[in-house]
Order: sequence, then C-alpha cells, then structure tokens
Amino acid sequence: MKDSETLSTALYIVLGVLAAVAINAGMGFALGTDLPIVAVQSGSMVPAFYKGDLLILEGMKGREGSLQAGDVIVFSPPGREVPVVHRIIALNPDGTFQTKGDANPTQLPFEKGISADQIHGRSIITIPYLGWVKIAAVDAYFYAVANPMLAAIALAGLLLAFFAWDKLEKKGKKRK
Repeated sequence: MKDSETLSTALYIVLGVLAAVAINAGMGFALGTDLPIVAVQSGSMVPAFYKGDLLILEGMKGREGSLQAGDVIVFSPPGREVPVVHRIIALNPDGTFQTKGDANPTQLPFEKGISADQIHGRSIITIPYLGWVKIAAVDAYFYAVANPMLAAIALAGLLLAFFAWDKLEKKGKKRK
C-alpha cells in the first residue's frame, strides 16, 4: 500500500466518523430527540427486541400526553448511565409512567414513576443486529477513556501491525 493510499484510507475513516456524527445530529433534530439512535443493551425486552437491535426514536417533548400503555420508550432513570428500553404498562395519575421489560418477571423500583423529562423518545423503527456496531463503538470509546494507557498500547499495536502488513505487502510485490 502506498503512502498516499494509507493517507487516503485514514481520511476516509475520519470522514466516516464525522458523517456518522452529522447523521446522528441531523436525525436528532428531525425526530425531535437528543437520542435518535439507540442500541438495545440487554435482553429485558425479548422477544420484542434483542440485545444488539438498533432502535430509531421519535422525540415526545410536548407530546407526552400521546404516550400510552404498550408504547416502547427509551428513558434515563437517575443514577443509570445507559438508557433503558422498556414498555409503558401504566399511566400514573400524576402524569408519570410505569414501565417494565417484557422479559422481566416484575417491575424494577425505578420503573414506577418515569417523568416526561427522563424520556428520550418512543421507538418507531427497529433494525435487527445493527446495534452491535454502536455497542462496539461505544464500548471501545469508554474502554479507551477508562484505560488510556491500554488504549494507547492497543492503538500502537494496531498501527504497528498495519505498517508491518504494508511492508510485507511491498516486499512480496518486489519478489514477483
């Protein structure tokens, strides 16, 4: 691989990441939510959704009154980093919602009073398996943030392997 091809490949990777960020922001604006694309992180919604499914959400700000029992929402309960994907099972008199994962035998304590400001949106489209890409990317990012030294070593190893492969490829072409 030529140096110009290596640079071109790196540029395409950077452009791909920037395009993904722009698409996410554009979808968020168009759909009225801060979180337009969500990967299902657990098996709590089986058989409706499986871990690794990708959900597209529509925002509900100002339209919370249209939510009803049976709708699948994504919300962020206090003290939890990962948004939760669960089904609304009841509307409380105070305007809050009760949810439960379809595969869960009972409600979890935080599911009994979900307020409108905790809700990111309602699921409108499901794409099976594609969420694994987002899960892998997010996991890699958080792993790198939590372990910067190991991430630097892994990145250096990948770069070394890439350049070693490039050298071996050039050496193989010279022999022919």
